[in-house]
Amino acid sequence: MNAIFAVYKRELNLYFRSPVAYAIAFALLFFFGLLFSANISQVVEINLQASQSGQQPVTAESFTGFVPSLLTFLLFLVAPLLTMRLLAEETREGTLEVLMTLPMNESSFIIGKFLAAWTYYTVVLLTTLIYLVILNTVGVPDAGRAFAAYLGAWLYGGAVLAVTMIWSAVTEDQIVAAFLGAATVLVLYLADTASSWASGQEFTAPLAGFIRELSLTAHFDSTMLQGIIRAEDILYFVFLMIGALFITSRLVETRRWRA
Repeated sequence: MNAIFAVYKRELNLYFRSPVAYAIAFALLFFFGLLFSANISQVVEINLQASQSGQQPVTAESFTGFVPSLLTFLLFLVAPLLTMRLLAEETREGTLEVLMTLPMNESSFIIGKFLAAWTYYTVVLLTTLIYLVILNTVGVPDAGRAFAAYLGAWLYGGAVLAVTMIWSAVTEDQIVAAFLGAATVLVLYLADTASSWASGQEFTAPLAGFIRELSLTAHFDSTMLQGIIRAEDILYFVFLMIGALFITSRLVETRRWRA
């Protein structure tokens, strides 16, 4: 546990001293702010017209999952940028072998780095709660739906960070690691769409259900984003994290023995 905390503290310090980390957070919040303000302005205008014509106004509930949905979609770009240097940079600079001589195992090393990346993501996610406060200007958002959406976005982010971290262990080139990480996340993101196509084909129909279960969106967009918390969705993200971190640990262990 001490080894995990030592790596975690070191890595988290690097994150919050990195201008890239601040640039990513600022860019995300600025982008969310632009889209959110545009949508809120439109809602206010629609509700004003609705009150004058006696029509049903747009409620705040429909915008509760707006930011979590947008953030999880953008993670195919953001997550690789956050994890590409975690191991690739250490390998390129030769510090990975030095760190591996310290009294810690590969799992502690990997978990510490992963938790630092997840903490940074959590901080960014929490800052977006300001938009829920702003939603109160057009109505009271559904607290239960908001909790489920943010819980899902948090688990989704952890799973994606763990998956993209694998490629940082595979290659010492950060750009290659980022590209392969983004491609992997896109495959998992589009798996739900692929399952719909597969279900309509004679030879792939039996695999449609399996492909859908691999999908990130099948366990978030249609359930947690809608305010539905299911144990199977939580377990999907948890097992995806554990599996990805296990693979990363074995890759680092292999590199350690080769060295």
